Amino acid sequence: MPLFDTHGLSGEEFTTDGLDGAVRERAGEVLREHGLLRLARLGGRDDVLLAAGRLMSSLWQHRDADPDGLTVIRDTGHHSGRPGFEGLGHGALALHTECAQHPDPPRLLLLACARAGDSGGESLLVDGLAVLAELAAHHPAAIEAFSADRAAYFGGSSGHFAPVLQQLPAGRWRLRLRQDGLARFSPDAQARLPALRQAIDRNTHRLRLAPGQGVVLDNHRLLHGRTAFSGERLILRALGEAHHALGLGPGFPQPWSLPSLSTPHADSEPAGASVGPPSLAWQPAFHTRRCRPTDSW
Repeated sequence: MPLFDTHGLSGEEFTTDGLDGAVRERAGEVLREHGLLRLARLGGRDDVLLAAGRLMSSLWQHRDADPDGLTVIRDTGHHSGRPGFEGLGHGALALHTECAQHPDPPRLLLLACARAGDSGGESLLVDGLAVLAELAAHHPAAIEAFSADRAAYFGGSSGHFAPVLQQLPAGRWRLRLRQDGLARFSPDAQARLPALRQAIDRNTHRLRLAPGQGVVLDNHRLLHGRTAFSGERLILRALGEAHHALGLGPGFPQPWSLPSLSTPHADSEPAGASVGPPSLAWQPAFHTRRCRPTDSW
């Protein structure tokens, strides 16, 4: 699992004072291509709110958010071990999409670092397009299981049945996942979880954010999590719908040229066989760069 630090790495960064007009349109191109974009020179809460306002048409008022819509992600000292509250402790946070229990989760997630902590606390990122490509190449039956309408139930008593991999019109897909005590899977999906988790693990990247740096994620495409940390790590989070100027269509494009996977398949790998890189036959050249969301950083 490679570690990518934003210091000294190439790639575009956006600042709040430039997120308008043609620059905002360019930010939309980056989001459509990679599922994420980088933010720099965030001076504090006001800058984070300004960036969110220029990239999002509206902010979600999350359960843990302050009145201005931002959530302070830190170790509160009294949330560890509580399902649904793991982000407010200091332990590792399993890879997930935000608000999976809602019928229509927010499209964008902004994470901005205010304090990095003493050690650990790297952000974990996984491109759902890469996961879909790997399952298609090696475990196509898993796609059938995870795209069922009732593949998973996310949340508590007021939760929501949903596919993990939702097939949308025009060859588009949407990813939804959580991996804690508030996620339950159908028998077919449960049997395919090892294949899904292997694909996730093989495509996980680490990113260390320094104070003043941030990242905006397509929450319908990228999984995010973190490693355990020590010290006073503090992250500001905003959730919201994408501004129309970003030009984000529904979901993300499928990484193969076939129109759909509409009939059941048997896994193409025998039990116990080692899994190699996804076959490029499933990944047209103009999509292969998307399978490593932080390689260009």
